[in-house]
Order: sequence, then structure tokens, then C-alpha cells
Amino acid sequence: MAKNPYRPGVGTRPPYLAGREQEIHLFERLLEDYPEKRRNLRITGLRGVGKTVLLKEYERIAKSHKWVVVRRDWGPRLREESDFAIAIVDYLREALEALSVKAKIKNQIAAAMQTINQVQIQLADDVAVSVGPGAGSSAESVLEDKLRIALTKVGEIARAQGRGVALMFDEAHSVYDRGAKRQYPLGALLSAIVAAQDDDDNPLPVMLVLCGLPPLIGNIHAARSNAERLFRAEELDNLSLGPESQGELSAAAEALVRPTSDIAYASGVAEQIARDVDGYPYFIQWFGEALWDAADLEGTTTITSALYKRERKAIQHSLDDEFFEPRYRDARQADQGTLRVAASLGGERFNRADLDAATHRSTGALAQSLTRLIADNLIYRDDHGVYAYTAPLFGDFMRRRHERHDEDG
Repeated sequence: MAKNPYRPGVGTRPPYLAGREQEIHLFERLLEDYPEKRRNLRITGLRGVGKTVLLKEYERIAKSHKWVVVRRDWGPRLREESDFAIAIVDYLREALEALSVKAKIKNQIAAAMQTINQVQIQLADDVAVSVGPGAGSSAESVLEDKLRIALTKVGEIARAQGRGVALMFDEAHSVYDRGAKRQYPLGALLSAIVAAQDDDDNPLPVMLVLCGLPPLIGNIHAARSNAERLFRAEELDNLSLGPESQGELSAAAEALVRPTSDIAYASGVAEQIARDVDGYPYFIQWFGEALWDAADLEGTTTITSALYKRERKAIQHSLDDEFFEPRYRDARQADQGTLRVAASLGGERFNRADLDAATHRSTGALAQSLTRLIADNLIYRDDHGVYAYTAPLFGDFMRRRHERHDEDG
């Protein structure tokens, strides 16, 4: 029996990577321009749009160019400078181990004073760099300076070997600066990268790639002024819909058709499916997998319009249960009410003014609810007074599954 070719997993590379040719070409050019032209990357987009898949593709390409790549997921724990410093040092140690067996690397973690982690890394025979948060009023500058020194030393070793080092961080929206708590992990890293890349006479081949949900954009700008000049921005959207030209499939339909040779799509069916899921890569993989199984079970080699019409409701139901519903259930009860009212306004984004007018809750209570939903990465600020969902077609799901209650407003 042939294997089902579709892969609707978390960050799982699809059998055919459709619609990302331009991003891949530009990344290859970026590597070729190093170190004379040094740019970093910021990748943002909604959940399920293929950010992690593209990041993994960048990792593969960079390694094929003999770059050392350290790819990790960030999480809320790294908002603390102490944990962030330890993690970054671990990443740099991994890069050094990959760069050269000659570089003597010594890692020693010791608890020095209460709640302060001190990490010492031996970058070369005679250069020791301590990386960790300082104490008191100079905490942020100490971390920034130590990271700059460490990144510079790693870059010098890479340059001596004719190689580069790419630090690739997924879920990067999870880490941001908190001035009220005097915690500046993201700002310290960005400043250190700027300093390490600043020498035009002896340029260092060190690249930073940050990948995450749309709030990452605001986090970067809040952490450092003029951040737009530090990164090349890639905002991933859904795959294109509608034929590119007569007789050709859209990128979204190609993602369905190209992976399978055992089961075909009847004329127009792939484009119809692509339109129904608005071209989102994860949903395309989900529907493709389910329809392939249905055709295989039926013993047919063609996914027809009739088969799709018969299976569509059940497929959408399973997607709702496994992709959308857990996100809704993660919200607090009061915040679920906010989501219901917001969705009742229509579309995939909503205005704060319209939300205020549609609910009986006080302005303060509604503001707190929106703040919690942002912190839970269920919504984000798309513009001044405008909010959007981090999951594609979430508003459509809410209207389908969770209608507004009378007590919501």
C-alpha cells in the first residue's frame, strides 16, 4: 500500500514546499554576500503559515554552504536575563564545538551569590569570557557587553576557518524586554549582534535569524531603535490562490497536487480546496491527508468533487477539534467571552472601538482581557486600535463553534 504523502505536523516539512521560492533564493543570496554585506532575518506570520518549515529550510541551506547553525525554540523562561544568558552561552559553545576541535572549550556553571548565575566559557587558549546578568543598576549593560565579547570571539574563529555562524531562534516572540522588572534579554542580544557586526575592516560572519508570531515585530522595535535596519523582514502569508496563468495551478493547489502520484485530483478540485482553506499551508496538509485516506479507503484513484463534498464537513470538524478548540479552551472564561464578542463583529480582525460598543463590560475590564489574550498569544495588535487572531481563520471558527452569548454584551 502506498504511503499517505501529506504531513500536517508542527513544523513538519511538507513533501513539496510550494510558494517559497523567492524567500529561499533571497536567503541563498544573503549567505553569498557574507561577510561583506551583513544582514539578519526576521520571519513573522500566523500559526500554520509555514514559518518553522522555512526556518528549517534555511538551516539546511546554510549547512550546505558550510555554515554552522544553531537552531532552537525560545520560551517564556528565557525572559529572565539569568536564564537567557546561560542559554546563549550554551548555543555559542555548541557553535564552537562544530567549528573546530582545536578550540578549547570549557564550560563552568557556578552559583555565585544568591539568584545570580555565572557562566564562564573558555573561547580560546588565553581568552576567558564570563557571560551572565549583572546586579543592580548595571545589569542590562553587563549582559550586553558580555554577549558582544562572546559573539565577537565566535565570529573570529569562524572567519579564520572561512565559515559562518547562524543563530536561528523559533518562537522568538516569547522573549521580550520588561523595563519594569529591569530585564532586557532581547535588547542585550540585539545590541551585541550590532556590535559584533560593526567592524567593516574585519567583518565577522555572524547572522541572527528570529522567527515568530507577529508580536515579534513590536518586541524588536521596543528593544532597539532603528531595528528595521538590523533585519531583513519576511512576513509569511498564505499561499497564493487562483491559477498563475492559463493551464497552471496556483501555489496553494500545487501543494496539494505535487506530493501524490497514486491519487489524482479531478479538474478544479484542488483549487476549490485551496480556496476553502484560504491557502494556509497547515490546513492544506490537513485536508490533503484526510482526502487521500478517504480515497484510499474507497478504493478510488481520484479525489472528485463529490468525494470532497461528502468528506469536507468531517474534515473541518476534526480540524476544529484539534487545531482551534484547544486554543479557545486555553483562554480564561472571561476572555472566552471577549473572543465570542470579537468574532461576532465579523472577519479575522476587529476594532477596539467596535468591541467597546458591543459589550457591556467596563473599559478597564475589557482592556485587561485583551492584555491577557495578547499574553496568551491568542491575539495581537495589528494596528492602532486594531487586533487580529494569531491563528488563521480563527474568527471563522469562533462563529462556527462558539456563538456570542447574551451575557457577553
